[in-house]
Amino acid sequence: MVAFVVAAAIGACGSGSNGPAAGDRPTATPADSQPPATATPPPDLGPVIYVDPVYQPNGNRLATGSGLGTGFIQQITTKDINLGDVPTWVTGTSTPDGDVWAVALADGTVYGYQIPIGGQPSPINIPGDRLAPGQPPVLAVQGNSVRLATTPANASPNSVPVYLTGNRAAYVDNLQRLTVLEPDGTLWRPELKVLPDTRVVQISPEKVLVLAEPTDRFPHSALGDNLEATAVVVVTVGVNEVDTIYQSGDDVIESIAPLLADVDGDGIHDVVLTVSNDSEIWFEVASSTGGGVVAISDPVDRLLGWRHLVAVGPLSPTGQTEIVEVLYPDAQGSVRFLSLSGGRLGVVATRTGYQSHEFGARNLEQAVAADVDRDSYVEVILPTLDRQHIAGVRHGPDGAVDMWSRPLGGTLATNIAVLTRPDGTMSVAAATIEGSLRIWQ
Repeated sequence: MVAFVVAAAIGACGSGSNGPAAGDRPTATPADSQPPATATPPPDLGPVIYVDPVYQPNGNRLATGSGLGTGFIQQITTKDINLGDVPTWVTGTSTPDGDVWAVALADGTVYGYQIPIGGQPSPINIPGDRLAPGQPPVLAVQGNSVRLATTPANASPNSVPVYLTGNRAAYVDNLQRLTVLEPDGTLWRPELKVLPDTRVVQISPEKVLVLAEPTDRFPHSALGDNLEATAVVVVTVGVNEVDTIYQSGDDVIESIAPLLADVDGDGIHDVVLTVSNDSEIWFEVASSTGGGVVAISDPVDRLLGWRHLVAVGPLSPTGQTEIVEVLYPDAQGSVRFLSLSGGRLGVVATRTGYQSHEFGARNLEQAVAADVDRDSYVEVILPTLDRQHIAGVRHGPDGAVDMWSRPLGGTLATNIAVLTRPDGTMSVAAATIEGSLRIWQ
């Protein structure tokens, strides 16, 4: 999970303590806070990379790489860590000394673990502030140094800051305002009311996308509240420009973030959106440059549930671009692959029996697309209907098929996290309600 790279770190602050020592299995070690940074880290440590539970900063849950580090997921052994409490989020990164995983608990405590490839996990201290309850952790990685990125005090607990050119941080504050924090501590806010729980999506080092102009005209509540956005806005920092590139009219955008990807193959990113009204729900693909809607899917019955937009990528049997969703992910969900033809998004493969979302949750990261079984084809990784296994579903020549299924050792509580190492190998991790972190290397 690699986010945008900048040239300087944003300092950590706060205070904390070390956790218990490791026993037969590694036990939880909370994040250890450090004094505020007083100088820019030496340049030979390399750039800072920011990592959070959303695999890509553009909102697309498509992981790069191929295969786990020590084998195929069908045969791979797991590494289990007893957390001793209920987890909410998992974030991982690769360092020269091995993989590092951070787990946020329900109360905001963060535990850290380091695992050399083929080795055993050991607790480590991850410096930084304690998180607000439910807040996703963001890691600032520089060489072997891993810490929690500093979150501004007035940030919404649902906000994941995006780090931009010039050492700027863009986030949503607790008054529903998109805020840009400048390196000198000054704040810039455009005249814009955003969705309170919107994720900031990055277009480039200078541009971000947010969902804006919220309304409660359709109280669906699938994602935690009755507010839905009606506009997609591009904000250019530095020059402080605001451009509305999409408006839903009488409908609403039923999501917390747009997904940015090139759907039609013209080399320009499109914005993929879940749109609904009081009776129907569908997908629309809009130009990220403001050129209007370029594709639309057939609607389905909104009264039966929501549509979980997962990823855009080379998901077809021949590697062509497709969109993958989970239809009605809170119940008997169906993995569906959609292909673009003549301005229409048509369903080309379906597989039923998955539950990638819990009604009312803002965690939309319980599904990701990646090739972890080394067959050179990207599969969708998501929970089975009982939420006690993760499974891989691929669009093959004969339709959507189950490729593999692996037990979680409990019921899924967090996102499904994937990290990719410099050599292209990957690792997958998820944690359970029972308080166990399971890692596939």
